[in-house]
Amino acid sequence: MRSPTLRTAVIGALATAVAFAGQLATPRAASADTDTDPLRPFTTQRPHWASCHHPGLDRAGARCATLRVPLDYRKPGGRTLTLGFSRIKAADTAHRIGLMMHNSGGPGGASLDMPLLDAPAMGKDLAARYDLIGMDPRGVGRSSPLRCGTSGHWLRSAGYDAAGFRAQARYEAHLVRGCQGAYGKGLAYLRHFTTRNTARDMDVLRAVLGEPRTSYFGVSYGTYLGAVYAKMFPGRTDRLLLDSALDPARYHVRAFRDAAAPNEELLDTWAAWTSRRSGTYGLGDTPARVRATVERIARQAARTPLRVGRYTADGQQVPLVLTALLVDDRRFADAAKNIRLLHDAAAGRAVEPTEPLASALGTPDEVSDVQNSLQLALLCGDAAAPRDLSWYRRNVERSRVEAPLYGPMFNGVSPCAFWPNAPVEPPVRSGNAAPGLIVQSTGDPRTSYAGGQGLHRRMPHSRLITLRARVHGVYGRYPNRCVYGQVNDYLRTGKLPARDTVCRKDGG
Repeated sequence: MRSPTLRTAVIGALATAVAFAGQLATPRAASADTDTDPLRPFTTQRPHWASCHHPGLDRAGARCATLRVPLDYRKPGGRTLTLGFSRIKAADTAHRIGLMMHNSGGPGGASLDMPLLDAPAMGKDLAARYDLIGMDPRGVGRSSPLRCGTSGHWLRSAGYDAAGFRAQARYEAHLVRGCQGAYGKGLAYLRHFTTRNTARDMDVLRAVLGEPRTSYFGVSYGTYLGAVYAKMFPGRTDRLLLDSALDPARYHVRAFRDAAAPNEELLDTWAAWTSRRSGTYGLGDTPARVRATVERIARQAARTPLRVGRYTADGQQVPLVLTALLVDDRRFADAAKNIRLLHDAAAGRAVEPTEPLASALGTPDEVSDVQNSLQLALLCGDAAAPRDLSWYRRNVERSRVEAPLYGPMFNGVSPCAFWPNAPVEPPVRSGNAAPGLIVQSTGDPRTSYAGGQGLHRRMPHSRLITLRARVHGVYGRYPNRCVYGQVNDYLRTGKLPARDTVCRKDGG
């Protein structure tokens, strides 16, 4: 998962929807092995490196290229897709460690520029020892992007009553019909946009770059992709860094349901912080009163959509906006300023949105449509979801006691309830034997701390670094000497910490 903002990645992904001048890779000379290895025409491609036409990547000295992969790996002679990827080549060739691939989460997040995130956290000397690889997964960015014409993110609240539940279910069905309008009633093309196939794409890229193994850094959903890759291709991972992890046994419907409780806890923590500053924000002078203010905003939006500048937000959208604003315990002041604007809008006052609020409320654009479209395809192509709407309704009603604001959102109807076909392959529910380092914050509002513990249990050779903080995405995003020191030692030496460790916030 990633933070459900409409226009930004959970770890602050940089803009990637720019022109691309790289040429398609061409195959190396074929051999007799082609007859016995149907993937040889793909694994023997030679990249044609060119400018990335991306300001950040170009300044970092990256070069970009594309390659071809099968749409359906069961039929490698059939239709193909184009994958776009970047490489910041290792400058310290004498001490080069190898490749490091990346995935920013989502599902559906572009990752071409993700090396720009972790390179500063690694430090110049360590980053110079890796070829840092950013690959847009199939279906997004520069990799054969999908376009269902989505009207917004699928994650919406089921509201406060039966009418709200029905409205949310209708919205999910509408999104699926949009994909059917673009790709046919049976969505045969979309069936191949899965995590397993993304992992296969990664392995083709590894082979094309001429490496026997690859290191990997994945955040959020990217931890699931990394775990799947290690499971499908044992022995082909080197360093495996999994930040803000998902438990594969709970992917994907149960993982969303698991997010309700930590989001409520983060809201309560923020409410306590804000109540001590009631003179500044005017949202309440006790935690209970601040929370009551937030819940009144959501209920008011369910009755009459809020007007925020040129944007509107109804009862289905407001909880989604709140999750976008509340994701990092260092950003409580920013959240309070924006929630104060929502409070004023609920009171009928004229307000103009800040940039973060406009991003969360804005009309979907090309980039968000592509990301939303791939997320639908991945979730529904990876694992079947219950189709009985009464099952979701029961879960929504049960959730209200412990999670009155977020329960109806994270337990609402999945769009996969309306998906017209079953997954081609079963999801990967088990772990793997690869050594790996898992980083997890105790108050992660997207991928729960229990999810990180679950992945740790399913990877018996892993180590877990726990950060006592409330944030989603730690390495490269939430500086911490204790976490960064252990991660960088692992990336430098390949040796995991001797034991699981707990880190506190810097200065805490």
